[in-house]
Amino acid sequence: MQINLPTFMRVGIERHKAIQNIATVGLEGLSLSSLFRYAKIKGNVLFFVFKHPNAKFEFAYKKEDIKAKMRGYYSLFKEDLKANNVLFNTIEACVIAEPIKEPEPKKTTLDFVERSGGNFEIACSDPRLRALFQDIQKTIKERA
Repeated sequence: MQINLPTFMRVGIERHKAIQNIATVGLEGLSLSSLFRYAKIKGNVLFFVFKHPNAKFEFAYKKEDIKAKMRGYYSLFKEDLKANNVLFNTIEACVIAEPIKEPEPKKTTLDFVERSGGNFEIACSDPRLRALFQDIQKTIKERA
């Protein structure tokens, strides 16, 4: 079953596909292709949108290789690209990074058998520390 889309939507979808195709061809065979999200044209600039900031640096390094691949693709599909208004003068890279989600710390319970019976001598002269040790001794005796 084919859905009949309005003409303006069909043209927009075809233009989007053409932009993605020429961008994908430019990145073909490069490690950048795994970090590539999508491409868009704004004014006369084709923007490559990447997932990671390192991709932007590698893009700048290999920009001429990408342009050469895209020129080859353009010469083959010139009519289709012009029909879909896929026209640009320069290419640039930008990054839209995903926020890093920190995993929530796992709540762990200490599952061990208390080896002490709480029968130990408290040899502390400081009354505050002595009270603390007595509380610990009491807790051990309750759990034992």
